[in-house]
Parts: sequence; C-alpha cells; structure tokens
Amino acid sequence: MTQRIIANLGFILQTAGLLTLLPIAVGFIFNETQTLIPLFLTCIAFLGCGFLLNALCERKDLTVKSSSTLLLSAFLILPLIGAIPYLYLDPFSSPTIADRFTNSYFESASGFTTTGFSFITNTETLPRCILLFRSLTELMGGVGVVFLVLAFFQSKRALPKLGGVLGIDNLNRNLKKMFLLVFAIYAVYIVVFTVLFFVIGYHDVVADGSLVIDTLTGGFSPTQQQFQQYLSFLPQIILIILMLLGSVNFAFNYHLLTGKIKRGFTLEVGLFLAIIAAASIAIALTANVGPLDSLFHVVSFASTAGGNYLNISVINTSAIALFSTVMIIGGCAFSMAGGIKVSRLVTLGKSIGQTAKMAFAKSKLKKQEKEHSEAFPALASILLFFGVLVVFAALFSTIGISFEAALFEVGSALSTTGASLGAISVGMPLAYKWLIVGAMIIGKVEILTVLTVVVPITVKRLKRKTLA
Repeated sequence: MTQRIIANLGFILQTAGLLTLLPIAVGFIFNETQTLIPLFLTCIAFLGCGFLLNALCERKDLTVKSSSTLLLSAFLILPLIGAIPYLYLDPFSSPTIADRFTNSYFESASGFTTTGFSFITNTETLPRCILLFRSLTELMGGVGVVFLVLAFFQSKRALPKLGGVLGIDNLNRNLKKMFLLVFAIYAVYIVVFTVLFFVIGYHDVVADGSLVIDTLTGGFSPTQQQFQQYLSFLPQIILIILMLLGSVNFAFNYHLLTGKIKRGFTLEVGLFLAIIAAASIAIALTANVGPLDSLFHVVSFASTAGGNYLNISVINTSAIALFSTVMIIGGCAFSMAGGIKVSRLVTLGKSIGQTAKMAFAKSKLKKQEKEHSEAFPALASILLFFGVLVVFAALFSTIGISFEAALFEVGSALSTTGASLGAISVGMPLAYKWLIVGAMIIGKVEILTVLTVVVPITVKRLKRKTLA
C-alpha cells in the first residue's frame, strides 16, 4: 500500500511542477529574472521528486485508507515545496530563520488549502510571476489535488458510484478523461472571466487572471484598499458569479457547460441558494448595509472565498454570527468551497424526515437502512468539525482574544474561508501560526480523513508499547 501512495504522490508532484512552468514563462515575459530563481528551484523540486517517486513504484488503485493517506500527505508536502519562493524572497521581513520558515509554510499552506490568509501586507509589490504562482497553488489545491484523488485514483469498479455522486451519468470508465474534464471546465471559466475583466477595462492580464483564480477557488483575496477598484456594479456581479461557480457542486458546472442546466439544480444547490438569499436579507437588515453589499459578503462567506471590503470587525455581533454560520456551513460537496458542506445537511434532513415518517407509517426497511447509513458519516463529520473547532478555538483564545473571536478565526481556518477579525497576523507567536496551519489542513482534507490515517497508527503504537 505504501508503494501505491508514493507512486500516486509522485504524479501529483509532477502535475504541480508542470503548472509551475506557467509563472516561470510570465517571469521571462516581464523580465523578472531575479524572481525566476526560486521558481526554477520550486519547479525542479516538484518535477524531480515527482519523477523519482514515480520511478520507484508502480501507480495502482487505492483503498479508502491509502487514498486518505495520499490526500493528507499531499497537503503536507505540496506546501513544503511551494514555500521555496517565499523562503527565498521573504516578503514578510521575518526576524529569525524559524519565523521565515513558519511564515513561508503558512503562506504556502494557505494557498494550497484555498484558505487565503496572507502575511504579505501589500501584494501589489509582488512580481507578477509570484502573484500568478500564489494563485496557481490555489488551483492545484482546489481543483488539481482534490478532484485528482477523487476521479483519477479511484478503481474502475467505483466509477459508477463516483459518477452518481458527481451527478454525471456516463464517465465511460475512463479516469483520465474525468481528470481532464474537471480541469477543462474550470480552465474555461478562468479564460472567459479573465477576458471579461480585460474587456470591461482591467488591462493587466496577469492580475486579472490571478483575481479570477483567487475568486473561483476561494483563496487569496484583495485587501480592503485593493477592493475599491472592483466596487462598481458590473465587477461586483462578475465576482459574485465567480464565487458561486466555485462553490456549487461540479455536477452543476458540468451541466451548465453541456447545456443541461435544469439537471444541475438539485436539492443541494437549491438549499445552498436559499441559505444565501435568507442570509443576505438578514445581513442587510442587521448590519444596515446595501442589498448588493450584503449579497456580495454573504456569497463570499458561504463560498468560503472570504473576500470582504467592509470592516467586519466593527459590525454588530448579530451580523458576525450570521457570517460565521454561513461560513461554517460552506458550499456544496465536490466544489472548491470548504465548511461542513450543504450536502451533509440535506442527508441529515432526509434521514430525520425518514425517521419521522417511520414513526407514523410503514416504509420499506431497505430504504430506512440506506438513509441511516448515509446519515451516520454526515453526522459524524459535522460533530467532529465542531469538536475540532471548539478545541482549537480554546487554544487560540489564549493569544489574548475572547473565545467568541477565537471561534470566528479558527472557524475561518477550518472552513478554508480566510477572513479574519484581525487576530491572525504575521506578528502572531510561532505556536499559534502552526495551530492555524493545522486547522487549514484539517479543514481541507477533513477530520475523518485525518482520523483514518492517524488512528490506526496510534493503535499500533499503543500495542507495541503494551507488548514492550
């Protein structure tokens, strides 16, 4: 099983290396020669490690446990290699080597997990190639790794079930086509919306492309000052559409581009849009902001994009509670949004409805068993999410903030939202930075994945100690 994980991890690293060639090309175009050095090192590290791991082992299908190990390993190793440009340039002005490494890994992990926390105060000063590289790390994490594991490494016997989950009837039993399809659909969005921003007057193609990737994946966002150039009606609407496309499930995007939009409007998508509508009205009333401002921020938090141009730290507690709620719920399953996912609420709702129905009428036993079997992992995931949230928030509150504020900050990390009330900054002590890094990675791979990997290892160690 270890060889299978190593071989598949090698393929992921090769994919990341190939994508890194794009910002290198941009560096050559804009003559950013000094900045190309760390990008070359990063590309070589990705490709070299990838080819080496692939050469050592044969790539085969993975089990649930080995898939979980691969996913967790990828989100630990990718940020490590992706931190090389930040280590080289140190845009954080780190006082010590330990701070420099921590800040670089934090920034890289924030990109790959599509969280969007950043310790770089002024991204406008970054070279274009680094700006694009930051955005591509989000694409690698948001599309490349997650869907790569789901679609490329699942056994052929699992394809029909995978197709049902994704809402696609015919996968033709071809894993590579599924992998390319996922990338192709989101690539179309990136190209189309980048051109659209250029047409409406934003003539920096690299900045436009980075903004589109950032918004679609729900990663790094413009600062409140940078947002000022996007506050006219049309740019705001475009950004809202991008955030929605990144947070609805992949099936919706697939059916949208294949002309079968009606099939994309599932119960999950309908509930997600209903939550956004209700929360937008509530925020407009409680925070006393305009309808478009309210809609933008609710979509931003519900899609876990986290971009905001209002000072949320001074908004009343009721509005912050609403933002926290939609942020923790998150988007749809098999999207680039984080959170506990709307699909789990749908599953729990169906199970509760079936249980209530059984109390008053007779139903088929098989149907009841199916509802309960699907509801258990959904309920477990939700409870574990809140358990980790409370524990991590209690630890983070020792930095000197209230427990309520800590819940927001940690909830933002666990849901991969990246919004902050101000506590998460480059000036944090190292231990708290690593705590947030842990929350971001756990939020991206999900706690059940971590437990699948960690618990068997822990049990084995306990047995060895007992025997010793």
